[in-house]
Amino acid sequence: MISIAIVDDDDEDAARTAEAVGRYYEGDSSRYAVTRFMDGDSFLEGYRAAFDVVFLDVEMPGTDGLGVARRLRELDSQVVLAFTTKMAQYAAMGYDVDAIGYLVKPFDYYDFALKMRKAEALVAKRQGVTLSLTIGTQTHFLSSHDVQYVEVLGHEVVYHTADGAWKVWGSLREAATLLEPVHFALCSRYCLVNLEWVKAVVDNTIVVGETSLPVSRSKKKSLMQALAAYYRR
Repeated sequence: MISIAIVDDDDEDAARTAEAVGRYYEGDSSRYAVTRFMDGDSFLEGYRAAFDVVFLDVEMPGTDGLGVARRLRELDSQVVLAFTTKMAQYAAMGYDVDAIGYLVKPFDYYDFALKMRKAEALVAKRQGVTLSLTIGTQTHFLSSHDVQYVEVLGHEVVYHTADGAWKVWGSLREAATLLEPVHFALCSRYCLVNLEWVKAVVDNTIVVGETSLPVSRSKKKSLMQALAAYYRR
């Protein structure tokens, strides 16, 4: 379930945003939860990082939307933020608070759906992927956040964590497919690295956690591009 906050002092606008959320999830309330706040100050009061996505109006009584967004980023660096506004001149704002963009009210559903898809993709990356690894007669569940790198040894795929390694039958291509929604990149034909754990790249070596791994010439450019994109996010 995705948790969404709508911060808007206008009842009609807030209802329209909530209606768009319901339409996006085809009315299936098991897939989403919406909480509406009348203004930014009530939203920030006692704030806890309980929301995945925030739709934040710009023009509100009390602290305006940009002020709320700046304070929000001090409290929660991960929540996905999108602005809503009736003033087109505010459309360029939001870059310094890592907003995914803006919706000019009254927005049409197509524009909303594009923002919602982008928000969902970011939420999925930040939540990570749960891996189900069958080893012998047991099934182990592993968070992608805990995996530092993945390598293939013969017909086995080895998931390396700070607490040890987990070996399963399979291919690196299968592992890459499982981890495609999150921040992994190839450093060679035989190894995927979790960009969250990268400490340094020195010449043709990448340091992941406490481990140094070789970087092949054919993969270095795409690896560096993936790292640059990761740190720009």
